[in-house]
Amino acid sequence: MHRRRFAGRSAQRRSRALAVGGLGVAICVVVVSAAFAAPSATVVITDRSGDVSGPLDLTRASLQRASDGRLRAAVSFAASVTPRTLLASSGPPGSVCLRIWTRASADPKAMPPDRLVCVTARSAGEFRGGVYEVAGAQPPKRLSGASVSRTASGRSVIVRFTQSSLARPQRIRFSVESTRPGCERTSCIDTLPDAGATRVFRLR
Repeated sequence: MHRRRFAGRSAQRRSRALAVGGLGVAICVVVVSAAFAAPSATVVITDRSGDVSGPLDLTRASLQRASDGRLRAAVSFAASVTPRTLLASSGPPGSVCLRIWTRASADPKAMPPDRLVCVTARSAGEFRGGVYEVAGAQPPKRLSGASVSRTASGRSVIVRFTQSSLARPQRIRFSVESTRPGCERTSCIDTLPDAGATRVFRLR
């Protein structure tokens, strides 16, 4: 009789231990999964200065989600940049663009971005920001505006744009590109990161 009671109690203890252990494993899985699925903190890309000539030499870029829900990109240069810097006396104007791939299946090394968030100059004293959709061989289609401001040093521009302009994907891949005004050569383009690489930013 005593042996049966002891065996029964031991079985109950083992069952409780297994239940607690299983719960602990489940909690760990949930925590790890949540960590991988959590929105990205600020993603920062840096580059040495001097790899291209002119003021649109990119040195740093960051992307984060602002407190109002919009995305906030900060792009820094080796020298001060004004709207006049982007104007061309002849040839194409200068620009600074975030190249964004919103599709989960996109391969940035094999296909162009499907979104561009660009800063150009409306005039010598005013920037112009916009979000554009890129589809095939068609010219980029403007989807919405983007607010643009400069920092006190003049070496950084801040661009804010809505998640809805990107169709609210779970994550994006992005890079940054600057193009010197009046120049169509590849040597007039600077990119972050270098060599066609991209960075991942998770929105949700």
